[in-house]
Amino acid sequence: MRLRGTRGGFTLIEALVALAVAALTLTAIFQLQVQMARSQQRAQAVLSQVALQENALALVRDINVMERPEGQMSLPGGAIVRWSATAIGEKRRNVTEASTSGRYEVQLFEVSVEISSPGRRSPPKLTIERLGWRRLDSVDPVSGQAF
Repeated sequence: MRLRGTRGGFTLIEALVALAVAALTLTAIFQLQVQMARSQQRAQAVLSQVALQENALALVRDINVMERPEGQMSLPGGAIVRWSATAIGEKRRNVTEASTSGRYEVQLFEVSVEISSPGRRSPPKLTIERLGWRRLDSVDPVSGQAF
């Protein structure tokens, strides 16, 4: 049995409470989306720095630090790779399979690599160990052969 003055449906208070719950839920979802977007940006920046470091290491790997202990090179995109090498071992002559002195003088170096990238945060400084070498082109006075 229904009372005469009542209507079916929601009261104003019920509608306002439902609206407040929906607003809180949507605010939480929006904050989650903002946080995910920021995390994606940070991850992209880290991947960019890792790519720069890999490119820099590939360049430094091909440099003979005994001949070029310091220098710089440009990477695509305007990044600049600078390196400096410090000897950490003594010069030694390599040994051949027959246990005789070889044709190269070798030395261990610690190489510091810095990457500066305009418009972006530069990755941290890298420190690696590399072997430097120098060919010894001497001539045997008896035989005239290079050794």
